[in-house]
Parts: sequence; structure tokens; C-alpha cells
Amino acid sequence: MAKVKGVETYKKYWEEQASFMDQSPWNLHKILKLTFSNDFENNIKELNFSNHSISKENGQLTLRLKVPYNYFDLDEFELKAIELLGIDRNWLINMSLENLKCTYSLKK
Repeated sequence: MAKVKGVETYKKYWEEQASFMDQSPWNLHKILKLTFSNDFENNIKELNFSNHSISKENGQLTLRLKVPYNYFDLDEFELKAIELLGIDRNWLINMSLENLKCTYSLKK
């Protein structure tokens, strides 16, 4: 039986890793930004990411995700993230950690 992949698997994994804490497992200042080759657009659409997380920028699909609070301490965090999401590395044009520009989540 194949492992379940996708955003829910990604979220659940990191939340379980931080379940011992009395705080949110998510970093409030960084996001993981993945930019995909248009050759794999159908593959990405099959993963059913929310419209809030994925968008078209400069003609390419871009996915933005929360990162765990301790992403900088984790070995190969980006590789673990794409594994949990069910994304093949060759689908990616770029993968980067970026500062969060939206302040909505900081108000909660």
C-alpha cells in the first residue's frame, strides 16, 4: 500500500513532531516556496493543493507552505517536505525559504 502524500500529510507530520510543545509548530516568519516546471502542471494539479497555497506567477505554478518553527535545525528539511507532499524533485524549478510577507497569521 502506497504512503499517503499531500498537504495534510505534511501538516500532520510536523504537528506530530512538535506535539510535546505548548505552542504552534509553525514558524511565523518563514515559508517554503516551491516553483514548478510547466511540464508537470497536471501532476501538481492531481495533488489538489488549495487555491490559497498554489498560484500562477510569471506563467509557472508556485506553492507556498508553512514551515516548522525549527526548520533550520532539521537535516535536509526541504527534501523531507517534498517527500511528504508527494512531489518529485525533477518537477521543481526552484525551492527556497522566504520571509513571510503576510501579517495576517501574526495577528492570531
